[in-house]
Amino acid sequence: MPNRVRIPAALTLIVISILAWSMGQTASASIGLQGTATFGPIVTGTAAATSAATLAVTPTPLPNLNHDLMGIQAYGYVGEGDWGTLMDRSFFMGFKWVKIQLSWKELEPVKGQYSQQFDVITTNFFDTGRFRGYGYKIMLSIAKAPDWARPANARGQNDGPPTNPQDLIDFLNHVFDRFDTTRLNAIEIWNEANTSTEWTGAPITGAEYMKLFNPVYKAIRAKLPNVTVVSAGPAPAGPVNDRQWLQQVYDAGLPLSDLNLAVGVHPYGWANPPDARCCASPSKGWDNNPGFFFLDTINDYHQIMLKNKDTQHKLWATEFGWSSFKGLHVGSHVDGLPVMPPTDSNLGWMNVLDDHQQANYIIQAFQLAQTGDLAGYMGPMFVWNLNYSTLKGYVFPDKPSAPEAGFSLLDSDSAPRPIYDLLQQVKR
Repeated sequence: MPNRVRIPAALTLIVISILAWSMGQTASASIGLQGTATFGPIVTGTAAATSAATLAVTPTPLPNLNHDLMGIQAYGYVGEGDWGTLMDRSFFMGFKWVKIQLSWKELEPVKGQYSQQFDVITTNFFDTGRFRGYGYKIMLSIAKAPDWARPANARGQNDGPPTNPQDLIDFLNHVFDRFDTTRLNAIEIWNEANTSTEWTGAPITGAEYMKLFNPVYKAIRAKLPNVTVVSAGPAPAGPVNDRQWLQQVYDAGLPLSDLNLAVGVHPYGWANPPDARCCASPSKGWDNNPGFFFLDTINDYHQIMLKNKDTQHKLWATEFGWSSFKGLHVGSHVDGLPVMPPTDSNLGWMNVLDDHQQANYIIQAFQLAQTGDLAGYMGPMFVWNLNYSTLKGYVFPDKPSAPEAGFSLLDSDSAPRPIYDLLQQVKR
């Protein structure tokens, strides 16, 4: 992640929306963040301009969308009642996939000893009747090795991989024993492994990542022959250029003979519209590199796939989204104070869009990925994120809020933001 009036819907849908809104309640969590994104400016890469980016909202007529290709990443370490509300919200927005990132270090703080959070995840994802009733497809992403599994000189630092892949395999085998794997549809092996925030303790290269991927992939295949295995989506803002990193992954030998393999991508757009292309001049700081653009990232990755004669797999956008702090509140969405956005000068782009632009960009991105040439090589796309804004300590009226909160589709009291109403009106 980055260094990150239509005819109304039918009356019955409106009633459902109102009922769902009335169920909103503030979620809180004291557990470490899962699924963090890498925010900041891109540090490598150049490209010639194709068309200037603009911050004007590109008109977005509500399209027909294939909801089987639409997913949301949720923070799952919440109470069962809060989880039910979140899944109601996701269902009414039309998402058919739910992704959760398992923070290995939180779940197995000591080798062979598993935290109570395991019970929370199991209940929310596999035992909650409402969740099961909605028929969601489940994607797990596994990242963040515990210190006991890491090199001694990397412990206590940024997150990173294990020294011995077998430790991760042992953890996954425990996951598979505890979870209902018949309802597990996809597994992403690690997250943004081209960044020091996720890959401290080992060289940041695609080849080094494949030393973890290959044995873990084989262990997953031995247990779950039909689940889709997804390579880690790299960060467009990584210290190691994501395009170069992906080529290194191919050079190290992705198992291309496996038709249930997918290539992860995180095509964030910063504050640029999803249909904009690099680059703008003069630059505003977030529009002068192809890595800042949704379409450029997807197209560049596809070209890397073609270069490696990979024509049978698809790109899965395991994270994407746009940030807006406008319209977010602290406490009640009715009379709560507006949140303060991040003040870091590198994150100024997070306070450019309003929440209506955010909504339009997300819908347009889904439409772009499901039509034309992209439909031939794009798989499911997961919006990042549903509910980080609801977590304790993430939004403030008088000091900078957490960058993750601006990407959330819900306000801090779980009330819907504009994307909620637009997605309800999308043709299904």
